[in-house]
Amino acid sequence: MAVIGAVSLIPMMASSWVNVALYAVELVLCGQYFARPFRPLINKIGLGIMVLADTFCTISICFKVSMAVVPTEERYRFVVGLAVQIITTYITAAITQLSFCNLYYILTGNKLVAGILTILIFVHLGFSWASGILLLRLPRLGPESGLAFKINIAGAATCVAADVFLAVFLGWQFYQMMQDTIPMTRSMVRRILILCVGSGALCAANTLVMLILLLKGSPVFNLLGTIQGRVYALSILANFLLGIPGRRSGRIPTLSFGPRTSVSSVVFRSTSAPTGSAQNASKLTPDRGTSASTSTLPTNDHRDEVVQLDELGLGSIQSKVDS
Repeated sequence: MAVIGAVSLIPMMASSWVNVALYAVELVLCGQYFARPFRPLINKIGLGIMVLADTFCTISICFKVSMAVVPTEERYRFVVGLAVQIITTYITAAITQLSFCNLYYILTGNKLVAGILTILIFVHLGFSWASGILLLRLPRLGPESGLAFKINIAGAATCVAADVFLAVFLGWQFYQMMQDTIPMTRSMVRRILILCVGSGALCAANTLVMLILLLKGSPVFNLLGTIQGRVYALSILANFLLGIPGRRSGRIPTLSFGPRTSVSSVVFRSTSAPTGSAQNASKLTPDRGTSASTSTLPTNDHRDEVVQLDELGLGSIQSKVDS
């Protein structure tokens, strides 16, 4: 008889295959990110730790599956793999949440909210690590593990709280930033995708559903719990590799690297060429008898801007762009 029942073996194997596939995507995206020059050092360190944790997590998941398939009454090795999975998963979760929290602080400068979110992140990290360590001392599965199971639920609940708060705060901030963007970004589908990925809403939804399934004892919990770390990793990688549409501005913003003011900073990058040229104006208005001369054109061109999240490293920006 395997260490788990045959009913949960199939979901466990399927979830391990999905996890390996997502882990492969994570490695590809990490390679693309590290290939870019001049990336913030703090982001590289965070991603490096995340990839290392996800590597150990993926190995432990595969080890768990092998222990479940091989007929044996040995539970301790299986529980060791589960404990490693819990600890490494929440390392990835904490790194992703801290990145989102740092982004929120940079965009808003709200020290109180950012501080509360940071405390909440470390609280759930402590709960999760404690549950993993207790599993090693009391090798039991599910509610049979007693205190370890309760602490694990507490860690998952505080993790959900951090994810939901971050998703709400960042989602609202991004929604405000996208109000004056070009018509292409007004697409409802694209807005929803940007808000879900950019604010961490996907992470919040995955963790919330996983917690509900854990409390109900559903075997589907294995799938969401197994890929939880990869969902966090892919969310932050998507933020680093893509951009969030910003406001349409009439000038090129400048950055000041002086002391931090009461508002925070954003880095913008242009995604379209200047629109104010006499040649383009004459092509767009062929029926007009006269065209504006280059000397009368505005000195600052309108540009559609994109917030490059990968440049928002901890401590890399010191002041906010004037809006």
